[in-house]
Amino acid sequence: MADKGMTLKQLAKAAHVSEYTAARYAKAGGNGTPTTLYKIGRALGVKPSSLVLVRQ
Repeated sequence: MADKGMTLKQLAKAAHVSEYTAARYAKAGGNGTPTTLYKIGRALGVKPSSLVLVRQ
């Protein structure tokens, strides 16, 4: 989001999700439903899979 120069509000609007959902995603580091990840990925211009946080 920061790399794209977007605020949380702009991301939420571009992804067609609530600000709450966008904030929860940003805070959780990629924890979201596949639909939400797809929408946010599209809004950011990246593959949704690149948004998933893998914990080992």
